[in-house]
Amino acid sequence: VDSNFQTGDAGENGWIPGYAGYASTADSSQLDTVAATALLPRGLDTTQYGFRILSRYSKGNMFSYLKKRVTGFKPGKSYRMTLQVDLASNYSASAVVGKVAFKAGVSRDEPLTKLVSGTYSFNLDKGTVAQPGKDVLLSGSIASTNPNALYYTLLSYSNDSQPITVTANSNGELWFYAGIDSDYKDTTIFYFDRIIARFKEL
Repeated sequence: VDSNFQTGDAGENGWIPGYAGYASTADSSQLDTVAATALLPRGLDTTQYGFRILSRYSKGNMFSYLKKRVTGFKPGKSYRMTLQVDLASNYSASAVVGKVAFKAGVSRDEPLTKLVSGTYSFNLDKGTVAQPGKDVLLSGSIASTNPNALYYTLLSYSNDSQPITVTANSNGELWFYAGIDSDYKDTTIFYFDRIIARFKEL
């Protein structure tokens, strides 16, 4: 499964954006969300596209993510899997360390945002910003390696050295998600450049 988010009828490659962590009473003065394919920013190949996500929640934690359903597996069958996510960021370590983290995972269940006690919550265990939960496969800092905030840096996360075993659900499906867990309380803008999942039937 290889998604590079180039333009065309299927530029999103089946990935759907979602947001979680905000109160049901949040209004436009507190909350902004925008998600769409867009040309990559300065510092990267600006002739190519990525999936751009903008989010802002001034009152607390916000999880901004993409999700994708992958079909064609044998129901209940186990697979050896690796996941790679390439993400573009322009944030300095001083701005985001301890406040913003990248997280991604795979699940038999669909990642969803559900209203729970007045808050739109993520249904999988992503953990806190600083600590990944049990449903997180990849996690890490989104701090850029370029001190100039005008230019984005491409960050790559993978478990290539430690493949995991996953089991397809009864419909022969697996669900993926990748996103940013933020306590930043200001606008964050980042780009997914490429997401690759590789499988081997066991």
